[in-house]
Amino acid sequence: MTDSKTPTATVRPAGLTAAAYYDKVLGGWVGKCAGGILGAPIEGYKVFNQIELSDELFATNFANDDLDLQVLWLDLVDRKGPWVRQADFAAHWRDHVAFPWNEYGIASRNIRLGLDIPDSGRCNNWYWSQSMGSPIRSEIWGMLFAGEPHRAARYARIDSELDHTGFSVHAEQYFAACAALAFVHDALDRVLTEALAVIPAGGVCAELVRRVMAWYAAYGFATTAAKIKSYYGDADFTSAPMNVGFTVLSMVHAGADFDRIIESLHLGHDSDCVVATAAAILGILRGHAAIPARWKQRVGNELLISPEVSGIRTPDTLTELAEWTCEVGSRIATGWSAPDRPVAFHAELREGGLTLVLENLTTGMLEISYLISSSYFGDVRGQLTVAGERTTTETLRIDWADVPAARPTRRYAVDLFIDGNSYHYDRGLPDYGQWLLLGPFIREDRSLAPMDERYPDHGMSSLPSVRYMNHDRVNGPGEEFVSPQLIEELLAGGRGAEQPFGVAVIRPTSMSVDLSDYFYGRGERTLYLTTYLHAEEATTHWLCLGSTGYLTAWVNGEEILRHRDLRRRWPATTYGAFTLRAGRNVLTIRLDTVVDDYRLDVGIKDHAGKHHHQSHWNTTLNFSLQDSVG
Repeated sequence: MTDSKTPTATVRPAGLTAAAYYDKVLGGWVGKCAGGILGAPIEGYKVFNQIELSDELFATNFANDDLDLQVLWLDLVDRKGPWVRQADFAAHWRDHVAFPWNEYGIASRNIRLGLDIPDSGRCNNWYWSQSMGSPIRSEIWGMLFAGEPHRAARYARIDSELDHTGFSVHAEQYFAACAALAFVHDALDRVLTEALAVIPAGGVCAELVRRVMAWYAAYGFATTAAKIKSYYGDADFTSAPMNVGFTVLSMVHAGADFDRIIESLHLGHDSDCVVATAAAILGILRGHAAIPARWKQRVGNELLISPEVSGIRTPDTLTELAEWTCEVGSRIATGWSAPDRPVAFHAELREGGLTLVLENLTTGMLEISYLISSSYFGDVRGQLTVAGERTTTETLRIDWADVPAARPTRRYAVDLFIDGNSYHYDRGLPDYGQWLLLGPFIREDRSLAPMDERYPDHGMSSLPSVRYMNHDRVNGPGEEFVSPQLIEELLAGGRGAEQPFGVAVIRPTSMSVDLSDYFYGRGERTLYLTTYLHAEEATTHWLCLGSTGYLTAWVNGEEILRHRDLRRRWPATTYGAFTLRAGRNVLTIRLDTVVDDYRLDVGIKDHAGKHHHQSHWNTTLNFSLQDSVG
């Protein structure tokens, strides 16, 4: 790799010379790319392995979201300065990121519907909210706030909450602090230990870091890796706890020897994330000059950015990226011009209310008037006084629960008035539609009635078996409990009360609903959910369902999926493609439960000739019991 001219800033972060700052930043980016190139070809294989380090492993360079999203945030800070807050992160993501996968896709859907951080990472994200998508993009905050771990962690928290909660937020904060401390400390143990100060001492992430370091000291690499998988393993290969454990293990095992980073590839799982994060922090700690020449030659200087990240500045080389990073970091350290607006604003959904969070970015006192307008709850006005460089909140108890479901979101507008200037924001409230729940339908399993004649269950031979007394029949193909004609009639509002089974209108609060909230009892049950879907034109989509039971789905009476292969529930246990006609469509889902688990995930993705994993969540359709949507 050929270095370009070293930056010559006169004031540098953390008292570093310009040359040292640049050397460490470049070392971090080279380490990040090395890990991404090595890990990408085996990403997702949940097995420990042995891979020999060779030039062939570096034969192909890969664009990688681990680095792409850090370039995205560097572009954001370069444009707006260090006053970027929740709304800035969300807008930059909405405008420039088109990754459809996992937590990225969920966050994109939430942001397009008008939700702010942290709701963008919390809503509908039960499965991926504690995955590796944010811990892998931590280094940029350590680089921009070199030697300032708490400040780096503050920005890492906002970044992570865009698409995560809990452990993943703490993990990104922790790795950001590690990167910041790697600019001012030479000892890895000191970096890993001091960085714990930015996350809850009693939390799972801090406990994990301490455990891994203690296990390694006592038992070595292989046993520690096995313990991590046993204590923190997860079926989802992107789950953060086990991969963060592997990352910490990779660093303590490599220590001062950058060549040993190859051994972290043996850990598999989210391999590119593990190797890239470990190598990036070690690259900052050791600096580019100390990285063995063979690593730099293998990585090269080319920088690839995924096409799903667009409309931002994208350097062509790692040296250009390092120069840009140092330029922005030095501008932060030497002071920045005033922010382009006096307050940062975002809204959060809390306990059925809407909470305004206003941060005064100036040093003086601000008197703020606000007006919230919506066709759903009218106008709400108020005033707040915010001290300089402080945050204040106000929760508005607004009753929107009885608003008929018609579209995927309900919009509202917020206007802030400060010193004669107005600032306008458009936001959304999530709406997950309405369904008719039909059932449960219960049938006894008569095959379980005979007793074991050798060991009678009861003193009376006339009684059935105990097993029969505790189980019902698992319903399956061959018997439908409601006809399409009856479903249409019930959707139209007729004869619901006279049916010999439950008929209830339900309004889920996410794409995941626990149907046991609407009936009593346990056992094998059959339940139907039915609703209208209104389409402006004929379109094809993916229906993604999650359940531990058997699933069948119909659109306009045509079966679009039948799932009889029992699997653990996740948001796409099964899926099927379907086409909507223009106008009104009827969607019906049948769930046959096998165990006492009545939870169901229902989501719709767009279909553009791609697998649903490569497709975006739809934001234009909603589940409605209205016959038409105006």
